Amino acid sequence: MMPILSRPIVWIVAVALAFSGHAFAQTTAPPSASPPTFAILSLVGDQFDLVTKREEIGSRIDPNSHRNIPFDSAALDDIALAAAESVIKRLKPVSPVVRFSIRDPRLFALQDKLLVDSGESRDMRGALAKLLREHQATRLVLVTKWRDDAQFKMYSGTTGTGKISGLGFYVDPYQRLRMLGSGEETNGFLAAFAYLKVSIVDVASMAVVRSVQGRESQMSPPLHATGAVRAWDALTPEGKVEALDRVLRAAVESATTAALAD
Repeated sequence: MMPILSRPIVWIVAVALAFSGHAFAQTTAPPSASPPTFAILSLVGDQFDLVTKREEIGSRIDPNSHRNIPFDSAALDDIALAAAESVIKRLKPVSPVVRFSIRDPRLFALQDKLLVDSGESRDMRGALAKLLREHQATRLVLVTKWRDDAQFKMYSGTTGTGKISGLGFYVDPYQRLRMLGSGEETNGFLAAFAYLKVSIVDVASMAVVRSVQGRESQMSPPLHATGAVRAWDALTPEGKVEALDRVLRAAVESATTAALAD
């Protein structure tokens, strides 16, 4: 078996053979592939949904009422970008990362169709791919909204009705709860939620490599000790912001970690 020579030794041998007049053909290992450059784009923070469970239930009635609240600031998407970037830097430390903040309403509206080539999405997909290539991105980490059953963990089982997606708050004024430890009973709860999907996209082909759903929520009952009577008042305004921040970060981090797993 031929010995494996280090690069300096190969160079010395090549020079010696050249000076001795011997013919020499040198073969070198192909250069290692460059690490991917990740672009991150979040399309979940244009609004949040205030979902309230209805008292009356019918076969043709949505069990919840929905109020979509526009959010003009990029603050929520910035939280998602930071969470995804922290995961990339942990799992792919040598890969460059580029954040994108695009507030075009058309992009938010098309997010469900953006990952599939169609007549409706083709122009936007082409423009996005061109932008990514101009920044030498080879992989796109795309955070979008995900719609699924409302499910909130309790000590035993789950509760929740209907479908929810994206970011928001779910209010159930009727669920009877008993607190472990204190034994206090209360009506209803407030839950911050983040239902989203993280997709890894190959920029060259705009094909999806992998998609993973992320679902996080935080239940808060209105306790008499805090002076809250209604479910909506279970958290202060500052507490609501912190809860939404917490579930958004957790959902993005868990989904991105799974999507980037080798």
